[in-house]
Amino acid sequence: MGTPESLAQPALPDLVSPETPGALHTLFLATGGAGGSWARCILPFGALAVLAGAAGTGITFSLCGPCLDLAQSMSLAALGAGLGLLTATFLCWRSRRRRRAGLVERREPGAP
Repeated sequence: MGTPESLAQPALPDLVSPETPGALHTLFLATGGAGGSWARCILPFGALAVLAGAAGTGITFSLCGPCLDLAQSMSLAALGAGLGLLTATFLCWRSRRRRRAGLVERREPGAP
């Protein structure tokens, strides 16, 4: 029979994080900084989805009545998706604003 040391699992090599700071910086340079600006990109898509959803909801509910059919449910889904995108945009903007305010306070601790 083997001893407990011989039955032990073989040692795994040290795993290195695939995203080093240099690689992330290179990615931002290659994509033109699009990786950090996705929050600004969802604002126009959210606004268009809200407009299309509101128009579609108004038209389908005025033509079809109160029963929920496929067109009405799709227009409500577009309206909900647009509102969700606008909410995500607002939350990203607010967190970025708070993060920047924290950085300013850390740099200038004695400023009023």
